[in-house]
Amino acid sequence: MRHVLLLILAMLFLVGCTTTSTSFTTPYSTSTQSEAVAGDIDLVKAAKARLTLGLSYLENGEFQLAKSNLDKALAHTPNDEEVLRGMAWYYQQVNEEKLAEEYYQRALKINNKNPSLLNQYGAFLCAQKKYAKSLEMFTASAQIRTNEDISGTYENAATCNYLAGNLEQAEQNYRRSLNHNPEQVGSLLSMAEIEFGKNRYNRTKSYLARFERVSRHTPRSLWLGAQNAAKMGDLDALASYGLKLEQIFPDSQETENYLDAKDSWLK
Repeated sequence: MRHVLLLILAMLFLVGCTTTSTSFTTPYSTSTQSEAVAGDIDLVKAAKARLTLGLSYLENGEFQLAKSNLDKALAHTPNDEEVLRGMAWYYQQVNEEKLAEEYYQRALKINNKNPSLLNQYGAFLCAQKKYAKSLEMFTASAQIRTNEDISGTYENAATCNYLAGNLEQAEQNYRRSLNHNPEQVGSLLSMAEIEFGKNRYNRTKSYLARFERVSRHTPRSLWLGAQNAAKMGDLDALASYGLKLEQIFPDSQETENYLDAKDSWLK
C-alpha cells in the first residue's frame, strides 16, 4: 500500500489534477493571451496572460516555452502572488527544489492566508518528506473558511499522514475529506484500501462501489477489487476485475500481480 500511495502522492502533488488545490487552471484562450501581452498596456493583465500561457505550456511538458512566459510574467509583476506560485510550480516540475522553495516563500510573504497556496506548498513539503511542516500547512489551509476545496486539502493531509506513519490520523482525514465531498475519488479508494487492510471486505466492497460510480477504473482500483473478490470468494467479480486489468491495463504491475495470483485464487 505504501508504494501505491507514493504513486498517488506523485499524481496529486507533482502532476496536479482538477480535484485538488495543487493544480492551476488555464481559463483563457491562446488568442486572448497573445492580444493581452501584445498590447502591453496593463501590466497586471499582461502578467496574468503570460502566467496562464506559461502554465499551459508547463502542463503540456513544453518546459522552455513555459519558463519563457513565466519569466515575462514575473518581469511584469515581480510581487504578484500567483506569478510567484507559478514559478514555484515550474521549478517543482523540473526538480529544482531549492528554487521552488524560494518562490513559495516569496509568495507566502505576500499572502499566507490563501488556502490554495498553503495546500500547494504543503504538497510540495510532503513530497520532500518534510511531513511535520507539510501538515502544518494543510491544517492552516483547512482552517480558512474560504477554502473552496477543503475536501482535497484533507485528502492531501491524509496521504501525508500515511507517509509519516500516522495511520490513525490518515484514516480520520480521509473520512473528513469524504464528509465534505462524498465523491472525493482519492479518499474513496484510499478508504477501500484501509478497510481491506483491516480485513473488512464488505466495507472494502462498499467503498469500491462508491469509487466506481464516480471514477473510471485504474490499475490500483481493479487490483484491489480483484484481491477483495478473492477474499470474499466471489469468483464472478474476481474474473470481471481480472479481465478488465488484462484488457485495459495489460502492461501494468497490477495486471502482472493478478496473473501471478490468478491460478491459486481460481483453484
